[in-house]
Amino acid sequence: MDPVRKSKLSMPILEKFRQYHYDATVKVSENTRTLALSAIAIVWLFKRENGSAYEIPESLLLPLMLVLVAMSLDFFQYVYRSFVWHILFRVQERKLERKEITEQSELYISSWINFPGYVLFYMKIFCLILAYFKLLEYFSHIVKWV
Repeated sequence: MDPVRKSKLSMPILEKFRQYHYDATVKVSENTRTLALSAIAIVWLFKRENGSAYEIPESLLLPLMLVLVAMSLDFFQYVYRSFVWHILFRVQERKLERKEITEQSELYISSWINFPGYVLFYMKIFCLILAYFKLLEYFSHIVKWV
């Protein structure tokens, strides 16, 4: 057998790629939410009580803000996708009602329709990574390793 041919993997059809991609992004989004809430809990552990108010160390303010931005981006990503796909669905549904298409018609939509959602997706990941980097930086200064 040809060594080059032997080393090539059998590649699934495009629909499988879409499913792998969808599964991965869903898992990343779930983990992003979990990590964001965990970061808020970590910041809360280091709060100080000052009379009737709580104070958060100034060094933790940026990580906290980044986490809140990441959570907001996550929300807006799903709002955008829900809104856009609802509109696209309604447009196609009207075409179906007018008998311009059938339930089995192949529909083509520009891949650019997902672009804003992906921008929000990658921005939330970036914010969360930066937030955890800042948290680690904070801990490296306050924790004495023995």
